[in-house]
Amino acid sequence: MEYPYSLITIGASAGGLRPVIEIISKLPSHKHAFIVFVPHLFASHKSNLNTILAKFTSMCVKKAEQGEHLKPDRIYLLPENKIMTVKDGCLLLRERKANEIVNKAIDIFLSSAALDAKNKAICIILSGAGNDGLLGAKEIHKHHGLVIVQDPKTAEFPYMPEAIISGDSPDAILTPEEIAKLIVNYKIP
Repeated sequence: MEYPYSLITIGASAGGLRPVIEIISKLPSHKHAFIVFVPHLFASHKSNLNTILAKFTSMCVKKAEQGEHLKPDRIYLLPENKIMTVKDGCLLLRERKANEIVNKAIDIFLSSAALDAKNKAICIILSGAGNDGLLGAKEIHKHHGLVIVQDPKTAEFPYMPEAIISGDSPDAILTPEEIAKLIVNYKIP
C-alpha cells in the first residue's frame, strides 16, 4: 500500500498518559494522518484508555481490531494482552506470549511501521522505563522516517527517551506541546 498520509506511532510507558493527552488534545481532527498509540499495558487488566483519551480529542479513539484497515484522523490503540503490527495499511494482532516478559510492543510495531510506511512513518517516544522503542526508532530512521522523543527533562520516567537519544540520535527532542506543534505543521518530504 502506498500511504497517502503519515503513519504516526506514539509509544509510551510509565508516566506517558499526561504527555499523550497533551499531544492529542492539540491535534486537529482533520490532520490527515494515521495515528496509532502503543502503550505498555498490563496483560491481565482491562484497559479503558480509549474512553479516557476520547475526552481530549474530537477524533475517533478506538482499540485496534484484527485485520482493520487504517483510516485517517482516528487514533488506534493497542488492546491489552496483544502485540500489534501493520502490513499493507492493515493492523494485525496476536496474543502476547507468556515468555514475552519484557514488553517490546513499541519496537515490534515500529519495525513493521518502518517497513510498511517507509519515509511516511513518524515515531514519537514519550515517558517510560526501559528502552522499548530504540530498535524500532532505528528501523524508522533506516527507512527515512522521522523520530521524535519527549525531552527527558519533562518526562516523569525519562529512560525510554534517553535510550533513543543515546542510541539513535532522534530528529527532535521536544516538550509534549512542541511535539504537537511539529506534528500539526509537518509536511511529508
